[in-house]
Amino acid sequence: MSVLELKSVSLAFDEQVVVESVSLKLKDGEIACLLGPSGCGKTTLLRAIAGFKPLHSGTIDFAGSILSSSSKTVPPENRRVGMVFQDFALFPHLTIAENICFGIRQQSRKEKSHRLSELLGLIGLAGSEDKYPHELSGGQQQRVALARAIAPKPHLLLLDEPFSSMDVELRASLAKEIRSILKHEKISAVMVTHDQHEAFSMADRIGVINEGSLLQWATAEDLYHSPANRFVARFVGNSNFLNGVVTGDKVDTALGRFAFKESEEEPIAVADGLQVKVLIRPEYIRKCEGSGNPATLLSREFRGGYYLYTVSLHSGEEVQALLPSLANFQLGEAVRITLIADKVSIFKID
Repeated sequence: MSVLELKSVSLAFDEQVVVESVSLKLKDGEIACLLGPSGCGKTTLLRAIAGFKPLHSGTIDFAGSILSSSSKTVPPENRRVGMVFQDFALFPHLTIAENICFGIRQQSRKEKSHRLSELLGLIGLAGSEDKYPHELSGGQQQRVALARAIAPKPHLLLLDEPFSSMDVELRASLAKEIRSILKHEKISAVMVTHDQHEAFSMADRIGVINEGSLLQWATAEDLYHSPANRFVARFVGNSNFLNGVVTGDKVDTALGRFAFKESEEEPIAVADGLQVKVLIRPEYIRKCEGSGNPATLLSREFRGGYYLYTVSLHSGEEVQALLPSLANFQLGEAVRITLIADKVSIFKID
């Protein structure tokens, strides 16, 4: 069942449309991420879901009720929507217990005490109720902000770039922790981020946004292996685009002939001889012995368990390939490579 549905939502500032005709559905208990570069409209869309921004057109429905349309906006306090802000927004003069219980002040002492104990255990801060925010680390403060937001048991939780001020390692671990907490509480959530790794760690479904348009609403796997267009392919992961020529149900490239798949969002009028761009992810490429495509290793970047090599093909095209860092490949070395993908994605030439 869809708990949140946006239908042709457009948003504007001074009549200038900044988000245009966005439609999406979020199922009960799902966690979604709005992913895109800075200034693409994702935070504006999140604010509209929260009720802070009126709609230019379209509707936002929650559990069958209209929360926003061009003619009405249900106030944020009446939406049963929680929000975790980028800067945590904890009250520095209140203890951790007082911060967490801020949204449930009207409950009885017994109810508050039970909920506080439950949430402190859930976020791994049992025994810290009398501390103040400045006594906690950044990751601990973020968990307190989350506990405060979910204390009233909201129907929906919104998170605005919640990990942006943290280092990469802490981001990854905290994203997994928060996902686990939300799943435990059975809370649907929408998070905004520009970091694909955060989106992959957190989300059941990801919406890639650029210039105010929703380009694709899909799982992380589909975004990566079956992107809707070249922007999504470039934005999500490393990508190579080789020249290709369609022959029947195959496409010929400098790495060989392969079966192909088209984007459902941007179908192509396929015909023999059609020139296209072919998406090749770096990890699709393998070094092989004997048969294979001749190539030369031009440069490399150390990535821990792998090197990201830049490889020159016989066609003059260059691609990036992920190859094990334990293997001793020399720059300038002539090698043979092959592609392990069953199908490749093709796109129109811009």
